[in-house]
Amino acid sequence: MKYWKESHYLVLTISKDFHNFTILELLKHYHSSKKLIHHLRMSKDVFLNGKNIKQDFSIKLSENDELRLPIFIDEDVDFLPDDKPIDIAYEDDFILVVNKPPQLEVHPDSKNRLGTLVNRVSYYYQITNQNHRVRYIHRLDRDTTGLIVFVKNYFTHNLYDVLLEQKIIKRCYLALVHGHLKQKSGIINKKIGRHRHLSDRMVIANSGQEAITKYQVKREHKDYSLVELELETGRTHQIRIHLASLNHPILGDDLYGGKSPLITRQALHAYKLQLIHPVTMEPFEVKIPLPPDMENLL
Repeated sequence: MKYWKESHYLVLTISKDFHNFTILELLKHYHSSKKLIHHLRMSKDVFLNGKNIKQDFSIKLSENDELRLPIFIDEDVDFLPDDKPIDIAYEDDFILVVNKPPQLEVHPDSKNRLGTLVNRVSYYYQITNQNHRVRYIHRLDRDTTGLIVFVKNYFTHNLYDVLLEQKIIKRCYLALVHGHLKQKSGIINKKIGRHRHLSDRMVIANSGQEAITKYQVKREHKDYSLVELELETGRTHQIRIHLASLNHPILGDDLYGGKSPLITRQALHAYKLQLIHPVTMEPFEVKIPLPPDMENLL
């Protein structure tokens, strides 16, 4: 599907794969929510071959038709801007991928608060004249470094939420763990629940939520190992508690028994994302190196 951005429109040249689709069927193909579809209908700002279709989404499309959808609308700022830099790993009209440093929370507990990654992204949007709300599709713990995806519009947000749930978007991590794992690769499938008495801690619990982590040992040192991990689910502290359950906690993870003089935080880094382009649906990858405090231990 060919596309381009023109003013606040996403302009699509309909490919043969979508010949005879209705406009509604096309939007559902992109996992657009009922709320978004309703908004597009009510906007009366959708055009097919230069003609305003108003609210008729039952019109069938033909190959090479030109469809204009008002996706890139201006939005009010929803978080206070914080004039600190961000490390951009990738950006286009639909998404922004940021490399989060350690000792930084992703989002504030109040929209009147500063000091988080969300506030920095809000400032970046402001200085680059991008009138988007700040939307992220996943989180990282305060002291976990690495890649986080921010989506710039509801169209992409709807799609990426579904692709993440369907495990089409993949999140890969590198961790330094205590000791050497007996099995060099495998799948950890242990349910996770919240600790009864300590609200900031998770535990392995049969009554918890399903949690699945794939792992592979990449390198071994005298007292610790470098392990690659891929999330199949996205529970709070999932990688940290799963590795601790194998008696190989992450270096520096005081909460789960990994305290170490080698590093002042948990040695966990979100280093790779396997993503899908929101329009072409072509896969692509965003990858970054280890941060210095982990790289120096290798």
